[in-house]
Amino acid sequence: MASDSGDDGPSAGATVAGCGLEFDVVNAQEVLRRTPHLLRVMLADLPDVWLHGRESSDTWSPYEVCGHLLHIEECDWIDRTKVILERGTTTVFEPVDREAGFARFAGWSVDELLSRFASARQANLDELAALVGPGDLDRRGVHPDFGEVTLAQLLATWTVHDLNHVHQIVKTLAMQYRDAVGPWRAFLPLLDLP
Repeated sequence: MASDSGDDGPSAGATVAGCGLEFDVVNAQEVLRRTPHLLRVMLADLPDVWLHGRESSDTWSPYEVCGHLLHIEECDWIDRTKVILERGTTTVFEPVDREAGFARFAGWSVDELLSRFASARQANLDELAALVGPGDLDRRGVHPDFGEVTLAQLLATWTVHDLNHVHQIVKTLAMQYRDAVGPWRAFLPLLDLP
């Protein structure tokens, strides 16, 4: 129960549910910094039946998501940041093959994928801190499908991209017991999300 003093209310910068935060590089880095550790805690040493399970034949397994995240970490976020900072709207971003990591890292263990992802993420966060200043967030680049985008939009997308794939992994893991939970499915809305 909240007190009348207001001490238990939202912290500075917090928003009402559904209203969203204004993008801030430091706050985004707090999420980005945690993703490799979170994935390691969730997936390291899990049996293959969990790592390679799918929600359906046209979805990715948790293992494939790890390959995707590593590939994108090595060829997307910082590369596009540099394009914006160095060339602005004179150069269209190179398209990214979302499934290239599947072949590129075929045969790697999930531990190898997660270790390299953690190293690549730390290097990218270090580089991001060196590259981006407060006045850079409104600078623009050109996405091959969306047209002009801001650096703030790119960096916010990097953050939500992580969260999207964490959700995807959690949902895929949960779906492996979709039928096993029996009548409790009525209390587990994760199993019926689109």
